Amino acid sequence: MAPLPSPSAAEYVQAAKAGIESVEYIDDLIREYLLFRGFKQTLRALEQDLERDQDKGFDAGKIVDDLVSMARELRDNELLEYWRYLSFRFFSHLSPKYQRTTRMFEKRLIRLFLVSAAEKGQRGKIRAFMDKHGQTLGQQGGDWIPWLGLEYVDDPRSRPEFEAYFSDEWFASLKASLTDFVTTVFPAMAVPRILLFDRERREREALRRKVEMYERRLDGETKITALDAAGGTSGLVEDHIGAIDTITSPRLQPATVTTPAAAAAGATEAGTPSKGPGSGDGDGNGSGNDSSSGTRIRSAAAELVRATEQPSSLLKIRQEDVFLEHNAGIGLAKFSATGDLIASYDDESILKVWAPDPASAAPQLKNELDYTVSAMAWDKKHMHLLYLADESGYIHTLNANSNMMSRELVVEKRHPWVQCLLAGSTGSTLAVVGSSKPENASDVVLQIWDAGASRMAASKRLPAPSEASHGVCAALNHNDKMVALGLSSGYVRLIDTRSLDVVTTLKTRQRDLCAVDFSLDEDSLAVVTEVGGLTQWSLRKGGQMLAQSTLDIGAAAHGSNSGGGGGYGIVPQDSRLDVDRVVFTPDKENVVVAPRSQCLVFNIASAALTDTTRRHKDLVTCIDYAADKSLSASDDGTIRVACYRKV
Repeated sequence: MAPLPSPSAAEYVQAAKAGIESVEYIDDLIREYLLFRGFKQTLRALEQDLERDQDKGFDAGKIVDDLVSMARELRDNELLEYWRYLSFRFFSHLSPKYQRTTRMFEKRLIRLFLVSAAEKGQRGKIRAFMDKHGQTLGQQGGDWIPWLGLEYVDDPRSRPEFEAYFSDEWFASLKASLTDFVTTVFPAMAVPRILLFDRERREREALRRKVEMYERRLDGETKITALDAAGGTSGLVEDHIGAIDTITSPRLQPATVTTPAAAAAGATEAGTPSKGPGSGDGDGNGSGNDSSSGTRIRSAAAELVRATEQPSSLLKIRQEDVFLEHNAGIGLAKFSATGDLIASYDDESILKVWAPDPASAAPQLKNELDYTVSAMAWDKKHMHLLYLADESGYIHTLNANSNMMSRELVVEKRHPWVQCLLAGSTGSTLAVVGSSKPENASDVVLQIWDAGASRMAASKRLPAPSEASHGVCAALNHNDKMVALGLSSGYVRLIDTRSLDVVTTLKTRQRDLCAVDFSLDEDSLAVVTEVGGLTQWSLRKGGQMLAQSTLDIGAAAHGSNSGGGGGYGIVPQDSRLDVDRVVFTPDKENVVVAPRSQCLVFNIASAALTDTTRRHKDLVTCIDYAADKSLSASDDGTIRVACYRKV
């Protein structure tokens, strides 16, 4: 049998990780082989060694459980001896930059032991430990000094030096971050070839999934062809959206249009009576007919009238703070899912993770990276994980609890420039849109990754539209089963993330499109252009335009407000928007934009400017929104965080 080709570094790490997770299975294979060969004494020796296995089958959870149990049960000698074994066996082989992390966890385990002894009233245990190790700890200075007198404190819970260590939150954080650290360490080891046995099987599995994907695609095309031949609309968009579990929520209110007739006129422009909204670009969508066109227009107008009868909420700023975290211009900044942490990256390749709340106990991280970050996203399920895409097509994972960095995901080599990086809401799903060049969004590939398993679930190169595009934007729906991909040329593709089939394509005729998002009930899409055009498109009514309005960003950015709802007008070049300076609020009722040096908050229903942040000294480079607050990062090195209230 011919040997497999040598794997790349990323493939090796992925194969090693899969092999380590299969250690128990490999142990069983070895047992079976020894029995088959009749090596009974060797088998008995193997069983005895497995009973004494300090590596716990490379199960990070079991290792951490043992460490925690030793600390909780006050077995300090066993704890220190086991930690020394792990340090020699695993941690000593890590890069020197991780030695600080190793010492940090050793310190936390010792403090867990001391806290447990204090909780159980075992002052003698504390005294004996300090008699043996106190001098070494005292030489470390710093925050160890108060701990040397712990045995003499009557109620350490009430002292600010010790209070946090007695909380359940600190214990849970220690256990979770230590488990993540140990899990990350194992794949970094040089593993024996037997642990890479699974590589060929996984390659076959990937080929099998690709074949199934193509089969499903062929089945879908056959269905569309059959429906077209029958002379009716396919209803493919409505079938897909209806099949997705949607959340119960109020309908997103469309921006103001002069009359229902205007909405009908917009619908006629978006989809002619003889075609569906996306049938002319060759992406495999069903086409309409003359008899149903009038019905669709009347339905769109009626839906607009019903929507505008609903009340809307306005956002007002209740507090605003400015932070000087960087000495250089900031290119990227993102909130964590809860808004408790901010990751910011500047022009000197400094990445910081910090909390805007001064009272937060969250870790403050600072790393100087040896690569350029082009996109970032926080995991919304494992909220301590931050994904960073570099210009070479790699996606790095930063554990914000342990400050451990790993490189596991590799973007398609011919499309290394990551235009969009989206983290899913229901799991460790990552949607990656890559292009061959930064300024070329016509030739793109869409990849769906299972970041938790470090494997690619699906990948597809999307057909180029009939008109060239220089930018791309994207949005995932609430259960990560659909992605809306908007091109600056005005096309919006709705794609099934499981098969990567293009469900439909909207030809919005909105030039310089820079932002797209689903409505809260996912019945429609909202689209924003670089000059502040705001339109909404129905996903259940044949892709008809529901509303059209204007965000008056030109006047607002230069200090005046003439309201919204009129024509697009002339927007100065320095006030035009881009994908990094438009963000929708979680309730989809408001949109925040940053045309120049400040954020403007617009209500989507009325297109009215409801509030503005204070100005930066330089231009805003990116904005984000999470929970009830927004951030804006600037070339002047500052980040402004604004908290909002609804009125």
